[in-house]
Amino acid sequence: MTDRELTTLDEMTRWLASAGIDTSGWGRGETKRLEDLWQEHVSGETVFTDHPPTRLLEVAELLIRRGDSILIELEQEFSDGRRRSRLVPPVEKLKRGEDARSAALRCLREELGLDEEQVALSREWGTRELIEDSPSYPGLLTRYRFHTFEAETAALPDEDFIRENTAGGDSVRRHRWGWRPEKR
Repeated sequence: MTDRELTTLDEMTRWLASAGIDTSGWGRGETKRLEDLWQEHVSGETVFTDHPPTRLLEVAELLIRRGDSILIELEQEFSDGRRRSRLVPPVEKLKRGEDARSAALRCLREELGLDEEQVALSREWGTRELIEDSPSYPGLLTRYRFHTFEAETAALPDEDFIRENTAGGDSVRRHRWGWRPEKR
């Protein structure tokens, strides 16, 4: 599998169109915009491959437990006010050359407002892969490689809470979090 080199937003748009991927609905409802995908690529979070066109992501996933519950991202709010349901643990896309632990710590800082001193982060305890149509970019096949960590902290509220996203250039403005029973 060879990385697809793309140098401009227009080139990426033409590549997607030539592969039959309809981007006309992106940026509406719960989807992200074409420009957001380009920003992921430029920042080194997303790599593309051909045959079939696929988005490759390495993701740090954090399992933060409190009793029988786990912290779940309930909802994201985009910078344009749109919202989307998530129902997943905290996750962060790795940037080119970044190790999974550094991405996990960045997730805690940018999405939950936690410093490294406020969290006990385990070693990476597993990886898993998932290939599916992207919910953010419908029609674009995405291969996720999850690096899973467990974390403990007493620095988060017991009730549902909202945190502003401090990552520069991210289309997600804020996250709503809550503790929910862990599904096993």
